[in-house]
Amino acid sequence: MLLWLAGCDHTAEGVKQDTLAATAAASDGADKARHELDQQIDAFKTQTRAKLEDLSAAAAQLSAQTNEGLDESRQKLESEIKETRAKLDRLSAKSGAELEQAKAELSARLAELGERLDQTVETVGDEVKDHVD
Repeated sequence: MLLWLAGCDHTAEGVKQDTLAATAAASDGADKARHELDQQIDAFKTQTRAKLEDLSAAAAQLSAQTNEGLDESRQKLESEIKETRAKLDRLSAKSGAELEQAKAELSARLAELGERLDQTVETVGDEVKDHVD
């Protein structure tokens, strides 16, 4: 009977140790996944900030070439770039799926801002051409 009780104590201690080891391994895995997600977020933020800087620089160049109506478009574009930058700064994700959704939304926003900038540049070109002709 004593051997059986001693065996139970050893078995319980073994289960306890196995549980602690499994918990530690799960925690390490979660920490690693979170670290990788944070790295992906940081890389995406860096890329997106660079694109926003490019858009801001292009929008700023318009100010020398625009009349009042186009200047208003430039100011609106700069405001939207600023809002997008703020949204990027607040970006966080708890999973890869959330990160992918945020990346898709911000990428779509960047594309939209780029298209609007292109349209504004075309309008400026047309106005400059009209003044030259």
